[in-house]
Amino acid sequence: MIRDGKAAGWLQLPAEALMPWATLNDVAFHSVAPGTAAGRGGALLANEDLHGPADHGAMAALMTVPRELILSLERVLEHAKVDKDFGEVLDGLSKFGRTARGAILSFLLVQASISCPALAERVGVHSPFTDYVKSLPLELLPTFWTPSELHLLIGTTLAPAVASKLRSLQREYDLLCESASQTRWYNLVRDHISLGDWLHVDAMYRSRALDFPGIGHCMIPCIDLANHIAGEATIAIYEVDRNGDAVLLLRDGKTVKECEEVTITYGDEKGACEMLFSYGFLESDRHSAETLFLSLTVPDADIYRSAKMGIADCAPGFRLTDAGGESQQIDWSGNFIWLLCVSKDDDLRFELARTVDGDEEMHAFYQEHRLTGGAAQLHELLGQSPLWDVYRLRAIALLQQRVFDQLQVLYSTQDDVEAAPHGADTDVREVPYGQAMQLRKLEFELLERAYEEFERRKLELAGSEVVVEYLAEVNGGGGEQQADEDALTDVNDAHGDQQPNEGAWAAVQSINEQGREPEEDDFS
Repeated sequence: MIRDGKAAGWLQLPAEALMPWATLNDVAFHSVAPGTAAGRGGALLANEDLHGPADHGAMAALMTVPRELILSLERVLEHAKVDKDFGEVLDGLSKFGRTARGAILSFLLVQASISCPALAERVGVHSPFTDYVKSLPLELLPTFWTPSELHLLIGTTLAPAVASKLRSLQREYDLLCESASQTRWYNLVRDHISLGDWLHVDAMYRSRALDFPGIGHCMIPCIDLANHIAGEATIAIYEVDRNGDAVLLLRDGKTVKECEEVTITYGDEKGACEMLFSYGFLESDRHSAETLFLSLTVPDADIYRSAKMGIADCAPGFRLTDAGGESQQIDWSGNFIWLLCVSKDDDLRFELARTVDGDEEMHAFYQEHRLTGGAAQLHELLGQSPLWDVYRLRAIALLQQRVFDQLQVLYSTQDDVEAAPHGADTDVREVPYGQAMQLRKLEFELLERAYEEFERRKLELAGSEVVVEYLAEVNGGGGEQQADEDALTDVNDAHGDQQPNEGAWAAVQSINEQGREPEEDDFS
């Protein structure tokens, strides 16, 4: 329905109608106006030279959006009180309909259906957001990539993220259809909507949602015209004023010439994977993946596998982060790894206990301590152990192996991905092809640096007095030299003392030579 409506025009708001709509809904523009930017599509432009205050002075408001026009959970719940058709849909969604995401997505879909000329009867209540939906473009997020385009992501951290997201979207859409099956709205639109419509409202929301203080995740019409630039290049910030209205403010010391873009940041901490996943673009001048998340699993051979997964209380993986600066250091974080570093031999045990209700539940213990705080508590206890360096060495060896495995998948698939037919008369469009090539390069570079960092830390820990003494004891003596050799053997056995293929870096270098650089996206 939504794609057809955009193509037919009944779900389109002409560009010249945006300012009248904004004025009608009390949006105040101060020295800025909607426009277009070369290669970026819709944008927010200065219509005169702007100069931000110096030395933390009062920041100039570039735009004010009234609270009533902030599309938040609160606003959706208020609309449901005056829209019986939508109220029935929202009530049917139960807990999901009381989340910002569930409420806003279902609201956007119902608002879009109000304009559909194919419905037998009018449905829903017209609101300012009926035309707001018309103003939103169809975003080319990876959830809309073809199977051939998604295949280009093999070996990247985006591949499992998109697969998981598509499964989640299917579950949400099934819930919507089942819970709304007896409502008037669904009976009128059931022959016109599909999973694709739910993907579209998801893309509208994810690509434009902002986290506002005191409001939470929401969509802000007109402020969402501003495109993204990270770091010091960001021109404006957004916040809520004392009246509860959303305001866009020029940052201290920033200057913008007439007709130049006024930009915001969608989050300086967001990595390449998240930017492409949620916003559908990668900055052409991005030099690092910034951060990525790699999954971990407890080996099937571990007798405590199910129990460890049950008590983890954290994501099963770890995050790599480019710390930047001259050191080029790669940091890592994640508590799940510590569950992989201990076993029965380290006095980790699990016991069944009976509750006061007569039910059985699993209790976990490390030495004399009961683990009630999951992997995070285990990490804290291991840090207090005299054998802390031993556990750290085990963790680093396992993390390095996981990084190596990811590198190998990227390297072994690179030739096939590069050779994929793309462009006209293929099912691989130029933009997704270029974005996939850029992401693969950025993630390979970060992974390679992480491997080298883990190698440095591994060798450093292998020389620790604690590790040397521990291995000498485990191996029944043999002297300090033998213990040093055993330390390296012990950690190398974890991953076969393998090194990334020497041709891997050359393969990545060829991305720029053989692949196509991505075009600037028209995201706004």
